[in-house]
Amino acid sequence: MDELLQARLQNVSDLDLAILVSLTSDQHCIFYSVSDAAKDLRDELHLSCTETFGLQTAVIDCSRTTVDEFSEAILVANDDSFKDAPEHRGSTHNLRLPTNPYPSRGHSPARSGSANITLDDRRIADVIIATNLDLAGPNVQVQALELLRTKRIFTRTAMHTASKDFLFVVVASKPDARLTHHLNDMFGISHFHEAEDGFPHVEGTMDKYATPAFSRDEIKSLHSQADEARLTAEVDAYLHNIVVFMRQSRYVKGGITATATRHLRAVAKALAPLHGLDYVPPSLVTLAVKKVYPHRVILTTAETERTLLWGSDPAAVKEMLRGVTVEDVIEEVIGSVDTPL
Repeated sequence: MDELLQARLQNVSDLDLAILVSLTSDQHCIFYSVSDAAKDLRDELHLSCTETFGLQTAVIDCSRTTVDEFSEAILVANDDSFKDAPEHRGSTHNLRLPTNPYPSRGHSPARSGSANITLDDRRIADVIIATNLDLAGPNVQVQALELLRTKRIFTRTAMHTASKDFLFVVVASKPDARLTHHLNDMFGISHFHEAEDGFPHVEGTMDKYATPAFSRDEIKSLHSQADEARLTAEVDAYLHNIVVFMRQSRYVKGGITATATRHLRAVAKALAPLHGLDYVPPSLVTLAVKKVYPHRVILTTAETERTLLWGSDPAAVKEMLRGVTVEDVIEEVIGSVDTPL
């Protein structure tokens, strides 16, 4: 990595860095904060994507949206010149939903004649920031799942596609919010933002009209370097052992999926070029574990703890589990696995 890029990495906020890791690893991300800071977190991420990375962004509140409204809100004009036009780098999709996005049956283009038919060539925004997706109905979450799986979406008039580096960001409604199981498993990274860490874009401590700190070419270069980062047999075994220990932990009921293991490997390799390395040391594996698993791990309860099957005292099990958090479990697992020299 060149020294200039390394210097810029030292000056970005934690949210900018989380977005950069997501883009480099090609993984979608969930952001958490205290409930009172959710709006500022959404606005900060919005400004980060547009001002720091120059990406066209759509923002949608999913708490009361329908499938049709969701599909319409994530679309932007198919402006081919956006990527190469600096004056458009701050452009964002209008956050307000149209009051009547679909024409009435009496005035549909098909009934008005071919002269009024226009091609709907809109595309999915580079970045979608979905707030309160955990509060959305199951149909909306299924639509989001299909979008992440296929990178395309169908409206009533056309099929719309996303770019190869498409990023889906969720701002959860509260720190312990959960998406549906399969949708949650599509997100490779999670990040908790402390309100006291501030929101530099929202608070105006960053130059609003500055050139984006990271160009698309730089992000592509980081992505290529991440793909080429070396993972030795010893470090690969270390990564595998952490996954095994996580699955076997008596505190864990579930969430340690095969998809999570793939995400762990991708994030660990993505962290290498961001630290100026062309290989993955054990320390980056442990850092990746702390980003990949917090939103996935499902803690066991006093009723489902596995040693009850062999006669453990329920009262003792309940006392053992009291106060145990996901972060505690992750730290306990990392400490249990021998680190390669």
